[in-house]
Amino acid sequence: MRHNLIDELSRRVVLADGAMGSRIFEKGVPAEACYDELNLTRPDLVAEIHAEYITAGAELIETNTFGANALKLERFGLAAQTRLINRRGAEIARRCARDIAWVGGSMGPLGRLDELPDASRIAAIYAEQAEALAEGGVDVLFLETFSRLEMLLPAVTAVKQTTNLPVVAQMVFTGQGGSFTGVSPSECLQALADAGADVVGINCGAGPLGVLEALRKAGSPGRPLSVFPNSGYPERSGDRLLYGSAPDYFADAVMRCVKLGARLVGGCCGTTPQHIAALRRRLDLHTGSTAHTETIQNITGGDGSTPELPPTRFSLNLGQRKMVLVELDPPKHLDATQALDAADALADAGVDAITIAENPLAVPRLSNTALAGMIRRRTGAEVIVHLTGRDRNLIGMQSTLMGLAVEGLQNVLAVTGDPPPSGTDDVIKGVFDLRSFDLISLLRRFNEGVNHHGDSMRLRTNFCTGAAFNPNTKNHALQVRRMERKIECGARYFLTQPVYTREAIDEVLDLTAHIDVPIFIGIMPLVSSRNAEFLHNEFPGISIPDDTRRRMREAGDRGVEVGTQIAWELLEYAWPHFAGVYIMPPFNRYGIALDLMQRLRAGGLLES
Repeated sequence: MRHNLIDELSRRVVLADGAMGSRIFEKGVPAEACYDELNLTRPDLVAEIHAEYITAGAELIETNTFGANALKLERFGLAAQTRLINRRGAEIARRCARDIAWVGGSMGPLGRLDELPDASRIAAIYAEQAEALAEGGVDVLFLETFSRLEMLLPAVTAVKQTTNLPVVAQMVFTGQGGSFTGVSPSECLQALADAGADVVGINCGAGPLGVLEALRKAGSPGRPLSVFPNSGYPERSGDRLLYGSAPDYFADAVMRCVKLGARLVGGCCGTTPQHIAALRRRLDLHTGSTAHTETIQNITGGDGSTPELPPTRFSLNLGQRKMVLVELDPPKHLDATQALDAADALADAGVDAITIAENPLAVPRLSNTALAGMIRRRTGAEVIVHLTGRDRNLIGMQSTLMGLAVEGLQNVLAVTGDPPPSGTDDVIKGVFDLRSFDLISLLRRFNEGVNHHGDSMRLRTNFCTGAAFNPNTKNHALQVRRMERKIECGARYFLTQPVYTREAIDEVLDLTAHIDVPIFIGIMPLVSSRNAEFLHNEFPGISIPDDTRRRMREAGDRGVEVGTQIAWELLEYAWPHFAGVYIMPPFNRYGIALDLMQRLRAGGLLES
C-alpha cells in the first residue's frame, strides 16, 4: 500500500510530474484536438508521457483529465462521455504508476465563460468528475490552475463531500505574485484551507519567479504548500504557447520555493521530463543521495515488495491493436547518420516500433543497444532491441539487461544468434552461455526483481520479451514445440522469419492456431534478382519460391518496384490474421517500409 500522501508531506518534499498538454502537443497532436479524449483514442501516448515522468524521477503523476469536465467536453460533443474519459484517464495513470508513484486526478477550471455558473452547478460538474476519477483509482484530487476563487471554493467543497480522497487546490497568480481578482495570495490560500483543501498552493502563471513571489506572500495557511510553476514565460506560436526555459534554471528556482516551505513540487505548462529530472537531482542533493530510494520504499508500504519500472508503450499496445514493426541494422562503421535519418522518417510515419538487429550473420556492427538509445532519445519512438546469446557470457548479459532497464529500453527480442562463419574458430568464438530459452527465462527473472543467482535488483524490470519463430524449416512440429517452450519461459510475442508465399502464411496460421500470444508476420521485401538469390541460397532460415525469384529476374532495373509489390501482396493477404507485420527492408532501404505503410493507410487498414 502507498503511504498517505498528506502524511508523507509532513515528513519530506514529494516530487510530482510536469506538463501533460504541452507534452502532448510536442508529440504531434494538433492544438485543436480534445486532449482528454486521447484517454480513449490514444491511451498508449498518454501512458508514454506518464512513463517518461516516472523514469525522470516523479513520485506523483497527474491524469490526462485537466479539461475533462462536462462543460468543456460539451464543446467537443463529448459531454456524455465525461465519466468514461475521466475513469480511463485514471486507469491509464494507475497502470503506469503501479506501486512506485501516487496518482493525482487533474481537474482544471471551466474555461472562458460569459457568465459564471451558480455554485450548485459548479459543484455538480466537479462532483461528477471527482467520482469518476476516484472510480479509476486516483490517490488524490487536484483542482488546479484556477484564477477565480469564487469558482474554486465551491469545487473544493463539492469534491470533499463527494469522495474521501485528499484534495490539492492550486491558484494561478500574476508574474508579480498577485491574484487576478485583487485578493491576496495569503487570503486565497487561507480560504481554500478553510474550505477543506488538504494541500494549498500555486501553479501555472508566468514562470518560476512569479510563483516564488506569490509563495513569499502566501502566509501560513496551516496546510502543506504546493508549487507547480510553468517552465518560464511563454511565447505564442499559432494556437499554442511555447516555452524555452532551461531545465536547470527551472530546477534552481523551484528549490528556492522548497527553502520557503513548499512540500509538493512539480511543473506546469512547458515543463518536460528533463525539467523534472533536473529537479529530482536537486532534491536528492538537498535531502541526501538515498532520498529517492527511500521514497520508493515508503510508497510500497515497507512490506518487502519490490517496486516495478513502468511498462513500455509497445507492451501496452501489444494485442490491443495491429502494429507495424520495422527493422534497422546498425552500420558496420561509426557513422550512424543514415540509421538515425531512417529512424526519424519511420517515427514521423507513425511506425509502432523500430527493431534493432544485433550483428546479423555474426558480422560486427555498431552496438545495437547504443543505437537503440540514440534513436529513442532523438525520435521518442519505441525500440525493440535484439539480444543474442552468441555475443555475451552470463555476466555480460546481465550487465546489458540492467543497462537497458535503466535507459527505459525494455522491449527485447531474445534470440540465440547466428553462429560465427565456419572455419573461424581460431579467431571468433560464439559464447552461447545463454540460448534463446535461457535468455527469455533470465528476462523473466529480472521482471520478478532478481538476477540469475536470485539476488535482488531492488526494482522489478518490465521487459516485454519477444522471440523468433521460423516457419521455413521442414520440421514444423519442432518449431511449434520450441514456440510453446518459449512461451512457458516468458515470451510475450513472436516475430516470424520472412515468408514469401500465401501458402506459407496459411501454414503459419495452421501451425499456430492454438497459440494465444501476438504474432507478427515477417515481410522482407526484395530489391533485385541478386538479392533474392542470395537470401534464398545463403541466408539461414529463408526460402524464396521459384516463381518469386523468376519475377525478380524479369524485373530487371525495376527490382525495387516489383519487390515492393510482391511484399505488398503478401502483407495485404496476411494483415487480417496477425497482430501486425514485421518489415525487414534490406540494406536499410526504409523507403520501402514507408511505401508499405502508406499502402496500408490508403486501404484503410492502418490508423492515421
